[in-house]
Order: sequence, then structure tokens, then C-alpha cells
Amino acid sequence: MTISHNSPLYPLRSSGVRGLKGDVAVPGDKSISHRALMLSSQALGVTHIHGLLEGEDVLNSARALQALGVEIKQIGKRHWEVRGVGIGGLSESDQLLDLGNSGTSARLLMGLVTPYPFTTFFTGDHSLRSRPMARVMEPLAQMGAQFAARRGNKLPLALIGTPHPLPITYRLPVASAQVKSAILLAGLNTPGRTSVIEPQRTRDHTENMLNYLGYRVQSELQQDGAWAVSLQGQQSSAPAEREINVPGDPSSAAFLIVAALLCPNSSLYIRHVCVNPLRTGLFTSLQEMGANIEWRNEREVAGERVADIVVVSSHLRGITVPADRAPSMIDEYPILAVAAACAEGETIMHGLGELRVKESDRLAAIVESLTACGVHAKAEGDSLRVRGCAGAPKGGATIATHYDHRIAMAFLVLGMVSQQPVTVDDASAIQTSFPEFSGLFNQLGAQIVSPSPVPLTGGHVPLVIAIDGPAASGKGTLARRLAEHFRLDYLDTGSLYRAVGMKIVYAGKDPHDRAAALQAAKTIDADDLANPRLRQERIGQAASIVSAFPEVRSALLDFQRHFARSGQGAVLDGRDIGTVVCPEADFKFFVTATLYARAKRRHKELQGQGIEVIFESVLNDLRERDERDEKRAIAPLKPSQDAYVIDSSALDASQVFEKACQLIWKKYPALAA
Repeated sequence: MTISHNSPLYPLRSSGVRGLKGDVAVPGDKSISHRALMLSSQALGVTHIHGLLEGEDVLNSARALQALGVEIKQIGKRHWEVRGVGIGGLSESDQLLDLGNSGTSARLLMGLVTPYPFTTFFTGDHSLRSRPMARVMEPLAQMGAQFAARRGNKLPLALIGTPHPLPITYRLPVASAQVKSAILLAGLNTPGRTSVIEPQRTRDHTENMLNYLGYRVQSELQQDGAWAVSLQGQQSSAPAEREINVPGDPSSAAFLIVAALLCPNSSLYIRHVCVNPLRTGLFTSLQEMGANIEWRNEREVAGERVADIVVVSSHLRGITVPADRAPSMIDEYPILAVAAACAEGETIMHGLGELRVKESDRLAAIVESLTACGVHAKAEGDSLRVRGCAGAPKGGATIATHYDHRIAMAFLVLGMVSQQPVTVDDASAIQTSFPEFSGLFNQLGAQIVSPSPVPLTGGHVPLVIAIDGPAASGKGTLARRLAEHFRLDYLDTGSLYRAVGMKIVYAGKDPHDRAAALQAAKTIDADDLANPRLRQERIGQAASIVSAFPEVRSALLDFQRHFARSGQGAVLDGRDIGTVVCPEADFKFFVTATLYARAKRRHKELQGQGIEVIFESVLNDLRERDERDEKRAIAPLKPSQDAYVIDSSALDASQVFEKACQLIWKKYPALAA
């Protein structure tokens, strides 16, 4: 699904909080996730990507690569597998590549397809179609690409690739990691040496990942202070099985960090965050303002520097942020402006011209939104001045986000510390980069909710959907598709019990040990829920055992209910969601299938993962699991009295999804629009 700028608005309101406390992980870095997919497609063999950001922007990159002939599939939550086609192995797409709101997807993919003798059509949503593409088109044209674009060099456009690409040395007129990366991706399949000279260093995730995957990239400081990045085209690589672990996105962590700094009595421990030196400009600026931020456990993961970040409430003072810091924090200026609004004194930020060509005129949007909240702010050329309130701003405004995810998130953070709540008129764009935003913040103590019960007149509705059913019935697939289609948060509650089972199994303990199971249930975190081991058969068996313990179920029940009540709307799937966890859910589905049909599905799934297993063994395992689930004393597996039962035995996933949608649309006809 691509979320359209023309979709009905989805407002959210944020109110003051007493403090944010917790130990959390943020979603995978968006820039690295894009590159992990694209570069894995060029490396022969299979690459397992763990921690992939599953926001709309990254998923649009995955869909586009699939249309170009790359086999990409999801193995588990945030675990994806890419079967690389090798340098020169892409195929012509028979459909338009719709990149939604993602400028990174559009620009980098243009580079990737330039050295191919076929035509590729690019489009996107209203916001992406309004953004200029000339900066990337110019160097790619020098390499041999031809373009047919709308007036102003905007999408939709057709890129006519070349069978004889030319290596170039290109000096960027304006520092841009996207343009640099597009040229390097084109250079992968271009004979000779391709070089990019950038006036200021920009984020180097493309270079880091190329080196990590075995492609030689040279980066050298020039006498004039510029930076030259070059690679030899058509390098060969042997087929191999690889792993890429995507660290947490510092641009997403930024919202948590600033919120914790501004909200009194806050303390957060944020795990596994990318701290690439070319991405830490915000952290440097906040520390200059007096922020209490500490890095712990620094390490290198897949070519990137990673650390855990500890942040504590702090008194901030205004500073001047130099223009040369802009490339290392270009996405963080909206949230820095919020920090400046609450600081003592004036903060001046220079070199913000790039903000005028983001998802919105982001610089103008910052000034407009701060002013509406009672903060004195003004833009002077490419600079921004914010006079801090030395405390809580007035707030009380409704912010026009212009379908800009960072404006939406930044001003929801401002609402947490304002005298009056702050409402954003449309939070739907948050799905592009940080789908868990409101749910995660609310778990930590925030109050982000729909401003009033949303009338069911179309667009996003904060529905709560409960989906139950036996193992391998297809309930998880249905849950994910409904969450994506209706823009709802998603929780695989079975992963909670799997996490408990995993902790017990890998600690060498017996799943029947109640005390061990309870202790494990109290200590699970986001990293556990993203662990690829969760999908192992023995972990599933342990999960079925520990889920029968009332102590464990009680420990996990509050987590699930809080998730469902976040205000964002949610889809939860498991075995007692409609009967115990969310008995007041708007919709309850019970997805089932014959034992034989489910065993066939599970057997095929395991074989697809390269796991050799006898069909009868899978059949017996599911039979035993069904018996345990149906006979347990606490919350036995059964449909709630008001659940819609869907028998998926003879249906594929799309048919199950369609049937569920028809039931939802029947109750809320406007949602079918």
C-alpha cells in the first residue's frame, strides 16, 4: 500500500506528561535499510537483513526491486531475505515503480537502473511528484541515461537506460548523499572508475555498505577540503550467504532524546542506535545546549558505528549551529527547533536551504508551527532563529503538517511539554519512517491520542482488530495486511510468548519451569521481539508451553492492552485476543483451517527456509500444539461468541484478506472509498 497525500486526514493530539522512562529500541535506520535492500540485490547469493525498517518508504524500495526481478521476502518481523541478481542482473519492469513518499527510493533507484538498456517509469504520491529531480538527473544523463519528465524535472518520469554507460567524475554543486549514492550505484555496473567529489562530507552509508559487502570504494580528502569518493565498476563477487544488521535510526531516536530532555523526571536508555559520525550533528548540538546525553557500549555493526544512548532531563540553553553541521543533521532540524523553543535564550541555525525541498518547505513549516504555539521564530534566508521560552511554550495549536512526517512527530513532542495540548492535523505520514511512534511513546508515559472519537466518514479510523486462530492458519499474514491497509499499529502477540520461550531455551532451562518463565516474561524487550530465532520450531513449542502459565499471561497482558489503547488503532493476533486481551475490539476474526491444510503450509514454509523436515513430523507437532491450546485451563483456544470465523483451508492469503475487508467495509462503508 502507498499512503496518498490525498487520503483523509488522521489527526493526533499530544498532552503534557510527567516523565518518560524506559529501556527501548527504535526502528531500523531508514537510510541504511534502503541501501541494504538495493546493494544486497547486486551481491550474488542470499543476504539476510535483520532489523530492517518496515515503514512505507523502505517497503516501497522493496516492491520496486521485486518489480525489477529481485527475489525479496519477509522471513519474520524485521527479518528479510534478498536473493541478489548480481551486477547487471536486473530485469525490465512491466509496471510503473510507485515510490510513494520516498525521495531516497526514487533517486537511488534511478542510479541503479541507469546502466541498463531498458526504460523504467517512476512515480510517487503528491508530495514526491512535487519534488525536483534535476540534481540527480544531470549526472545520470552524463553517464548516458535519457529522461522524459514533467515540467520542472518532476515525477512521473521515464528513465531510458543505456547499454554503454560512461564513468564520470562529478563535482556535486550542493552536498547530497542521495545524489552521491545514485551516481555510485550507477557506477557499479559501469566500466571504468566513477568518482563523486562532494564539497562537504555527507552520510556515507552507501560507501560503508559497499565495503562491507566486499566492493572496494576509495574515499580521499582533497587539497581544497572537498571529499572524493570513487569506485571501479563491474567488480565481481563470489556467491555467498551474508547478514546485515541494521542499527536503530538516529533520526527516529532524536524524537525520544529531545522528548526526554524536555520532559521533567525523564530517563531513557535507547539501544543499538547508529552513531555514524556523519549522522550525529544533532547530538553534538544538544550537548552544546547542555543536554545530558551519554553513549555506552560503542561497537561496529555491518560497517557502521553503533552505541546505546542514555538521556536524562536537562536544562537547555540557546546556541548557534554552524552551516557546516547541516549535512550531519539535515533531517533533525524540526526536532532541534522544538528543543530550541523550550531552551533559555536564542538558538540560531545556519545552512538550512536543503529544508526547502524536503517533503514540504520544511523551514517555512517549522516557523509557521512554532509561531502558532506561541514561540517567536523567523527564517532569514537559509537560517532559522528561535527565541526559547526557558520552559513550557503556550502550545494549544493545530499544526498543518503538509504530509511531512518529521513536522508531525516534532510537534507531537512539543505537545508533551506545552502548557496546552498540541494537535497535528495529519499524522498518517509517520508511517513512512516510524510506524511505532505513538505506540512506543505511549508505552513510555506519553499521551498521544486521537483528539476526539474519529467519525467513521472515511480514511483512517483507529480501529482495534483482534485476530485469533491456531498455528499456521494464516492469522499473522491477515493481521499484517490489515494493519498496513488501514494504517494501524501491529502486534504479533505470539512473538511475546515466543520471546519468553526463546529466553528459556537459550538459557538452558526447562519451559515447564514456571518461575523461569515468569522471570523471562518480565525481562523481554524490543530486541527480543526482533530476534530471528523466534521463528524456530523449538521456540514455538516452548511458547505454547509457557503461554499456559497464568503468571506469564498476566505479566504480558498489560503490555498488550496498553498497545491496543494507544489511540493509533491496532491489530493484534494470537490465540486469546478477542476473548481475553481485547474483548471490546471493534472487530474480532477467528482464522482457522483443517489440520492437514495448516501442516502443508507450515511444511512448505520450512522447506522454503532451507529446513529439511518430514511432513508427518510437522503434522504431529501441530496436532499436539492444538491439543495443548484447546485444553489449557487458562484462556483455551476458541473463537469469541461475536467473532467472524474465516476458514482458510481452500483460500489463499489474498482471498482471506479480501473476505476480512468486506466484513469491515460492511460495517463502515466509508472505509471502502
